[in-house]
Amino acid sequence: MKTLKIITSIFVLGSISGCTQLSALNQKVEDWAGEINKMINVDNQKFEDTVTSKRDIDTLYVRIKRNVGFETMEEMLKCDPTLDKNCAWKKGALASGYVHEKTPGVYYRMADSFGKDGQYYVDVTIEKEGKNSVIYWKVKGSQAFANQIKSDILKAIK
Repeated sequence: MKTLKIITSIFVLGSISGCTQLSALNQKVEDWAGEINKMINVDNQKFEDTVTSKRDIDTLYVRIKRNVGFETMEEMLKCDPTLDKNCAWKKGALASGYVHEKTPGVYYRMADSFGKDGQYYVDVTIEKEGKNSVIYWKVKGSQAFANQIKSDILKAIK
């Protein structure tokens, strides 16, 4: 009888220490999952900003288009699939989120995907407002990418 109590006590103590180890292991797995989730969702953040400029709207369009890396439909369709590995992707982009609208002197809107596999998305609208031009932009991606786009736009305004 005494032996049974000792064996039961050892089993209970072993189970309790095993639970502690399982709890520690569970916490590690939870931490790793949290880190992986952060890495996966880092490119899915959304950022928006607006700035007003005294520059001419048509000049702003040309500068922002160049600095950010937007292409007109004509420029995009000129690619050669044998020379440009991204040609098929560019043509596919026309169906998925690509926008290039122009009303010279009044309104411009450019939107496209960027980055490897198009994981980033930028949408820029330029509107004439009195003597000024207002630039609105939305970015879907990482904080670093959003900061780069903002820098490119502000550089175009100078």
